[in-house]
Amino acid sequence: MAVRAPPRTPSLSVQASETALPMWRESLWMMDWMALRMSSVYRGHGVRPGNGDPIVVVPGFMCTDHVMYEMYGWLRRVGYDPHLSGIGWNVDCPRTTSERLERTVTRVYAKTGRRVRIVGHSLGGIIGRHVALERPEMVSQVVFMGSPIQEVHAHPVIVAAAVALLGTRSSILGVQCLKAGCECDFTADARRPLPSSVQHAAIYTRGDGVVDWHDARERDPRRNHEVGGTHIGLVYNPRAYRALGNILAERRFGGIAA
Repeated sequence: MAVRAPPRTPSLSVQASETALPMWRESLWMMDWMALRMSSVYRGHGVRPGNGDPIVVVPGFMCTDHVMYEMYGWLRRVGYDPHLSGIGWNVDCPRTTSERLERTVTRVYAKTGRRVRIVGHSLGGIIGRHVALERPEMVSQVVFMGSPIQEVHAHPVIVAAAVALLGTRSSILGVQCLKAGCECDFTADARRPLPSSVQHAAIYTRGDGVVDWHDARERDPRRNHEVGGTHIGLVYNPRAYRALGNILAERRFGGIAA
């Protein structure tokens, strides 16, 4: 049996995964949504009530805040103060997108007087991590949902689509954006550890058909929460919602010293 190498230094360069990713399963994401709607978790049953903390939810690559509406409403129902990211379409250079998210976090922090928690799906988690690095005095926690926090090893089709899409936006991004040769300081920042004042945890699924699930885990296994389902469906998955509720209510789950 082949032994997987230890987690690598985080990198934002997009590469095709050497692991066979079950991308076809992503067509089943609606099953996750339907399961959520039928779940008692959706109605807040068995979920510990929130403390009113502000939470900013961040969509993944090629998505907008619209895909986070379900989670936004759920967080409000269970007792938190949710906010949309305000980043628009998540297709720009991560540096540009993170600046937009930072403006949202700054506004929410000023409005509430509380440090903000960030819940990011896929690339949204990486962008949220960057904001936490830049403004740790404003961010108390980052929860990754299917985010490639070790290295971006994605399905070859996704890689091709990303390179094609981002390459056509060279007037904004530069031709090397998200490629191995990218020298953007955003990529370099991905290698910096989060400060100990920022708690963090990861929710992932081995059925992920977009991101290699090995790379969606924290190095410390105590920070990891496996839920099953699809990559796209993580933002609707009832098991992911229950895990998120636990992480948010029990800050110690995400607060292990780095």
